Amino acid sequence: MKQVRVYQCEDTPESIFSGIYDAGKSKYGHDYIRLEILSETEPENIELFSEYVTVTSDPEKEKKVLRSVKKLISPRVYFQLLRVVCSDAPDKADVMYHYIVYGFAMGEKVVDALQIPCVHRMFELDRNVGNEAHYFLEFLRFQEVNIQGHSLLFATFEPRNRVLSLVTDHFADRLNPEWFIIYDKRHREAAFHSPLERWYIRHLEPEECHRLEQLEQQGEEYSDLWRAFFESISIRERENPELQRSNLPLHYRKHMTEFSEKESGEGH
Repeated sequence: MKQVRVYQCEDTPESIFSGIYDAGKSKYGHDYIRLEILSETEPENIELFSEYVTVTSDPEKEKKVLRSVKKLISPRVYFQLLRVVCSDAPDKADVMYHYIVYGFAMGEKVVDALQIPCVHRMFELDRNVGNEAHYFLEFLRFQEVNIQGHSLLFATFEPRNRVLSLVTDHFADRLNPEWFIIYDKRHREAAFHSPLERWYIRHLEPEECHRLEQLEQQGEEYSDLWRAFFESISIRERENPELQRSNLPLHYRKHMTEFSEKESGEGH
């Protein structure tokens, strides 16, 4: 029996799409191919009778895959893949690969073929990423901080999925004249935006993370004012904690100034 070939990718869009390109070009047989994300924290789980291939990232391979998907399947699938690649699900690379395989065979109709397991899983991952990004578009809080005499807006959040690019794209459009930084504390990444220019995302070293966390402390004066306002307009007799948690889960409150003290003793 033919052994399974496992393409091991880093958890980056470039590496995942490079793995998809290599797997497709290999012509090894889609049923015998699996894509796997290398974890920084979990030990590598090697299976007997499987062949392992380490993927080398190549931006040209990423471009070719995305260009082919957009042209030969549909723009809808193209944007769906760009969202799902932000997921924290360990199976996302394998799901994306087999979804693309079906997409090349079925065309744009693949998005509705939910009876196929990888298509249904793709739908779940896409919805999960989109929902989390949507929450943070509403609940992300910016503070005004000062760096070497220049004011800028600074926000911190800790998303489960890597939605920093989706969130930044939204605010770059609406806060285009502003300097701002959005810091993803969980994934140690930050988006930097300057007026009228393209924003970019960079992975941060531990010392850089520490500096950004110090920036967050600068906004405490404004945070106190916001919390005071929030308390002043609330009506204690009408508080409904269960309904509030349903509309705004605890996970999204951690860096919201109006909740930072009130929820400090609660878990996620």
